[in-house]
Amino acid sequence: MFENYLKIAIRNLMRNKLFSFINIAGLAVGLAAFILITLFVRDEFSWDSHWTRSSDIYRLENTYTRPGQPDRESPNAVDPLKDIFFDTFREVEDITRYFDAGMTVRNNGELFGQRTLFADANFFDFFSMRFLEGNAANAFATQSNVVISQRTAEKYFAGSSALGEVISVRIGDEFRDFVVSGVVASPKENSIVVHDFILPFNREYFVGARWFTEDWRFAIRQTFVRFAPGTDMSLIRAELPAIVDRHLPKGQDGMETGRDWSMTLSLVPIEGVHLYGNGENGDADVLYGFLAVAVLILLIAVVNFLNLSMARTAHRAREVSMRKVLGANRSQILQQFLGESVLLALVSLMIALALVELALPYYNAFLSSLVQMNLLEDPALLAALLALGIGVGLSAGSMHATYFALLRPRDVLYSNTSPDAGTTRLRAGLVVAQFSISVALMIIAFFVNQQTEYARQLDLGFSADNLIVVSGTNGSQSETFKQRLLASPFVEAVGRSSDVPTEGSEDRLHIRPLDGGEPVMLDGLPTGPDFFSVYRIPLLAGRYLTDAEADILRKREENASYRPDANIVINAMAAKLLGFETPDAAVGQIMPTDLSSTLRVNATIVGVVEDFHFDSARDVIRPGIYYIDQMRQSDMTVRINGGNRDAAINSVEQAWRETFPDTLLSYRVMEDMVEQQYQSEARLSDVLLMFTILAVTISCMGLYGLASFTAERRTKEIGIRKVLGARLGDILKLLLWQFSKPILLANLLAWPAAFYFLNDWLNGFAYRIELDLLPFASIGAAALAIGWMTVIGHAYLVARANPIKALRHE
Repeated sequence: MFENYLKIAIRNLMRNKLFSFINIAGLAVGLAAFILITLFVRDEFSWDSHWTRSSDIYRLENTYTRPGQPDRESPNAVDPLKDIFFDTFREVEDITRYFDAGMTVRNNGELFGQRTLFADANFFDFFSMRFLEGNAANAFATQSNVVISQRTAEKYFAGSSALGEVISVRIGDEFRDFVVSGVVASPKENSIVVHDFILPFNREYFVGARWFTEDWRFAIRQTFVRFAPGTDMSLIRAELPAIVDRHLPKGQDGMETGRDWSMTLSLVPIEGVHLYGNGENGDADVLYGFLAVAVLILLIAVVNFLNLSMARTAHRAREVSMRKVLGANRSQILQQFLGESVLLALVSLMIALALVELALPYYNAFLSSLVQMNLLEDPALLAALLALGIGVGLSAGSMHATYFALLRPRDVLYSNTSPDAGTTRLRAGLVVAQFSISVALMIIAFFVNQQTEYARQLDLGFSADNLIVVSGTNGSQSETFKQRLLASPFVEAVGRSSDVPTEGSEDRLHIRPLDGGEPVMLDGLPTGPDFFSVYRIPLLAGRYLTDAEADILRKREENASYRPDANIVINAMAAKLLGFETPDAAVGQIMPTDLSSTLRVNATIVGVVEDFHFDSARDVIRPGIYYIDQMRQSDMTVRINGGNRDAAINSVEQAWRETFPDTLLSYRVMEDMVEQQYQSEARLSDVLLMFTILAVTISCMGLYGLASFTAERRTKEIGIRKVLGARLGDILKLLLWQFSKPILLANLLAWPAAFYFLNDWLNGFAYRIELDLLPFASIGAAALAIGWMTVIGHAYLVARANPIKALRHE
């Protein structure tokens, strides 16, 4: 029986080559697109699931809040929360913390840049890290130990054991020797904990740094909490607001008062940090969007298969009727046609897997990912793909299999035709469904691309071109480095700051507004006098800061202290928040400003600058205050001559080697930093464009097959119309209108769905484009034109055919 069904299936495939090709190709492309997208989505959702008891580990995150201002999210937690959590929750088993920084490492006289974790002593036990050399108990036996990963050991000590080797790390202005006390397995690519080089956290390294204090405004370290198995996390989360209310310091006279600003705490499962955590690159909404696109493309392919199969019912109706007359029952008919559909689907799946293997290198480069498909090493994936192929085959073949199972032989054999009215309406409905999805994807892809381009071209308030940001310039030789840079004919200007645009600022300063109300919190940025001129930020009123003593809040000297009064510059939004009607009105005003809970200065506003973006277009510009603190100017921004870019970079490298011979140069290009902010949107735009093209292609393949079928079915009708006087144009209009109606109806269904999705997505941007009707209409017209181009060939051939050939057999 099975052999007979297989022979019939193969014969039908060979007899109807066009329909077989369109069915198999459409399904293969649809399955390949579905597999590629789901592999990427699965990889993104699997981050950090490899840790022991990962389901019990959470990252504690802070979000700073203030009335009337956007929230300030941080992936870190303030230091006092560790002890507070142990005292509050008996369910807490352990807590570990670390912060990462780019350090300069010296090994055998050669300098390397090395991402370094400064971690608590329990870091290795907390994550149950596997030691290849050494052990967790002795990993941080002294403050001079360092633990490295296997790949780091191969980098620095290839061919020999790393245990006991000495490696030097530059901390502050000097190199310190550390002894390798352990080698752990290399971190996985899909993990937020990149533990290649781990040093014990030592507060002595950061003497004088306000970040590592009990000040609740500075959240610097990532904090992970492991709870006991079975802990009800809803009860834990419900207690978090009360923790803030009880412990957030509320000083007097406006000093760090919790009435003006506060914070919310959140516990994010470590398995979800990559997608849902503050400050991470993953975006769960984008992944769900990818998954929706994958499902829609697969649906188009299945509908395509179903539509073409239903179109061929008339050709196989007599075969099925004869089988029933000769004794075949309904279950046998179902088995035959479902078997044929599953066979086609499995053939399509094999082709799809080959396409995926060919596409993966380009796909990974396109998405900057490391997606893999190892079917032999991943039996669950293999089983899922087999189930997918069988499921697609059953769903795609179920309708026409059921149709034939219920077909009455007399309805076919008496009239020599099959009832077709119901299937015609069904095919039209399926075409509507296909093109509704395709048109919606086209509209969404267009507007996502428009928003991405709009964000890229948004006026940032500063000039990002020809800027290089050099880090690690906070030492005593920074002024020497600056002067050497300015001596180069390829360097136009140099400015300093603690942070730079696109990277945000961790400073939070309090100023009492003009009306004497509650102090408001502003984003603080320590700068140098040339910062605004380097970034070309326009001045609205007053003047910029200078090297004059009155403009310097703290000098670069040993045991330097803050002056009790100093000049500051604010932005236009800060001036408005503080109650000044115009920028000019703010100039000359003395504003008591709290730098910390115990430090207040009288700040005189000497200038107001134009608002400028410190983050992406998703965020509104925040009120800012700018002052000169020579001890906090870790970043140096260099404006170079764009016409001699290579020579300018060489001059920067030369000046660095002459000034800091023992430190590795680390610099970023501001244009790349700005572009990096829109990576998620750009990725979504590119993926949507690529898979929208695939969706439209599959839909057009199905429409082409239907046009071929229609041309064959209506040959005699067209012949009669031509005999009765119909012209070529009349026939073309008739056939094109038949396919235009479902496409026009598809537009009516696609537009509202696309509008709803886009409006919701665009609401996530502080600065966004508007949804105009013209692009909707243009894309709808384009879809109609694509449909016409797909069927015009068949329509023209039928309209040009000699009617005698169609009517000779009547």
